[in-house]
Amino acid sequence: MASALVSLYSSRGGVGRTFLSVNLAVDLLLETRDRTLLLDLGQPVSMDAAHFLNLPQVNTIEQILPSAGRLAPAMLKSFATSHSSGLDVLGLYGPRQPQAAPPDPEALAALIERLYSVYAWIVTDLGHGFNPLAQRLLDLSDLILVPATPEPLSLAHAKADLEFLRQRNYSQETVRLVLNRVGEDDRLPAQAMEQHAGREAFGAVPFDKGAAANLAGGRTYPGDLPRHEVTKAFDALSHAVVTLMAQGRAGRPRAGGPAPGVAAEPAETADLDAVKRSLHQRLLETFDLKYADMEVENDPAKREELRRDVTRQIIVLLDESSAIRSREARDRLVGELLQDVLGLGLLEDLLHDPSISEIMVNSYDTIYVERSGVIETSTRKFLSERHLMRIIERIVAPLGRKIDTSTPMVDARLADGSRVNAIIPPLAVKGAALTIRKFPEKKLGFKELLGYGSLSSQMELFLQAAVLARLNILISGGTGSGKTTLLNTLSGCIPSGERIITVEDSAELKLQQPHVITLEARPPNIEGKGEVTIRDLVRNCLRMRPDRIVVGECRGAEALDMLQAMNTGHDGSLTTIHANSAREALSRLETLVMYAGFELTPRTIREQATGAIDVIIQIKRFKDGKRRIIQITEVTGMEADVITLGDIFVFRQEGTPTPQSVRGAFVATGYIPRCLADFEDRGVSVPREIFWTATSGGEGRA
Repeated sequence: MASALVSLYSSRGGVGRTFLSVNLAVDLLLETRDRTLLLDLGQPVSMDAAHFLNLPQVNTIEQILPSAGRLAPAMLKSFATSHSSGLDVLGLYGPRQPQAAPPDPEALAALIERLYSVYAWIVTDLGHGFNPLAQRLLDLSDLILVPATPEPLSLAHAKADLEFLRQRNYSQETVRLVLNRVGEDDRLPAQAMEQHAGREAFGAVPFDKGAAANLAGGRTYPGDLPRHEVTKAFDALSHAVVTLMAQGRAGRPRAGGPAPGVAAEPAETADLDAVKRSLHQRLLETFDLKYADMEVENDPAKREELRRDVTRQIIVLLDESSAIRSREARDRLVGELLQDVLGLGLLEDLLHDPSISEIMVNSYDTIYVERSGVIETSTRKFLSERHLMRIIERIVAPLGRKIDTSTPMVDARLADGSRVNAIIPPLAVKGAALTIRKFPEKKLGFKELLGYGSLSSQMELFLQAAVLARLNILISGGTGSGKTTLLNTLSGCIPSGERIITVEDSAELKLQQPHVITLEARPPNIEGKGEVTIRDLVRNCLRMRPDRIVVGECRGAEALDMLQAMNTGHDGSLTTIHANSAREALSRLETLVMYAGFELTPRTIREQATGAIDVIIQIKRFKDGKRRIIQITEVTGMEADVITLGDIFVFRQEGTPTPQSVRGAFVATGYIPRCLADFEDRGVSVPREIFWTATSGGEGRA
């Protein structure tokens, strides 16, 4: 079998931890014929194990720890002090350092991992009390024994210790009760002790009135009194330990092969996903979380109480399944299940990953993410279709929305501003689908866009001046091209003294100016009432005395109201539109204005657009994942029925693009924009050199 760590833990002294650990270690050595180490980690300078074994001196961890990582296995063994039984012993700190601080828990954990190459069994007396060192050793332990003696106070403490370890998420298969000195009090036989402690005993060691005489001279029951009743009890206990380790524990490889008479134990192969799926199903059957969420959403105290209740239930279910014993794996399962039933499940980690800008759930077992501009497949998957539906419901429920067969499509916004779209059957044929557009926590400025290669410094100078000169700007681009990010950046150039009103379908803009009012459209409620559209908000904001109007996106009849606002004194307004070029942006704008229902001729609409829009910025996402401004175009007027345009800056692609690299340069076309007259009227100066066709020092390359 593989190496194992057995620890004896108690919150109080006087229960016979040293007696149990010493004799158990010797018995394991004798039964399995494998190297065994006893670690005495009780109070420094106590050296209980040394006194018990009549060893004048025991080498200590302080001597081995500094050089443990460099020592060969044979040298590691030479540091330990050997008892006549063959048991090796290491203490904590010696009498020379009565005030020494305990060793670093991680350093000791690393040492134990090294000791596994030498010893099949490591038995640890943890001393009494719970501290960082004890916790780290308990986390590593394959078996934790909690001793109790036939005293009401001792049994009460043992019961409390068992419950404490259970609440700390140690498996009940790993934590076991051991009775000591059974028969010392006739009123408390073993069965009564078990009832008081609330657990069936893993082992029971009888009381021996002649213990003091029997143990004189460093003798142990298993080694020196083979036929004694106490020895028989330790034989039974060590056999139970060996059997438990062989049947169910994940082993650690070591030299020497399996113990005599014991088959090599299988590695723990419990499928965490299968266990998680089963526990998740049972949790949903136990808690009506859909309605519990709505009750506790705005009450932190109730939410924390629900979290505690769910955590307790998860631990109970884990103990019932007994499939997972590792505390690390159990803690991971508890954390993931809490996320699943009280949070957004696996989406939590994806949402907190700053490199991910978009999460696309095609089905419960197929997820894609956009990372640094490149779409890739995620290894994550939901447990089931029901699990995905549960997460979607958690997103929309706090917003007073519902999603079901009668309302199978929902747009929503998370608390951090991320935009969410969910669609379910019958509209989504292959099962529920979810799309989340994330936005960076830190607002990006021109400095960051320059660093990403999204534009040149000449383009930056012009765009900043265009905003200061109160030009009306239309940002055009495809889905995910960076329109909102660029709109945010341009909005940051608006002087702080101006009154800005933003209108959005889903509030995403993060303006830092003090005089900002944010308006957000509202979808209809469950009864189909209460809808407030972008167009309603644009009309309303005209009555709010804005200096600037910023509309997140024109996608409907509000385009007409936006053009009218730009034409009636609200200069310096900004908005975005979906289109693939500056010319297409104007054509799409014309189409959207027609949605307003007024019988306007195409020429009338184009005249409105020509008078309203000064500059169109075209942005595009390339194969390499980067977003670049490919056109900055001035609207110059009309010739016959055609709107005339003048490209100021363009991105000229070079060579053949690849998914890893798109080469090219930002260049000025040589066209001098007519709007420079407006710049001068408003006291904004722009060096004319930026419109020259040459770029300096490769600065315009991307």
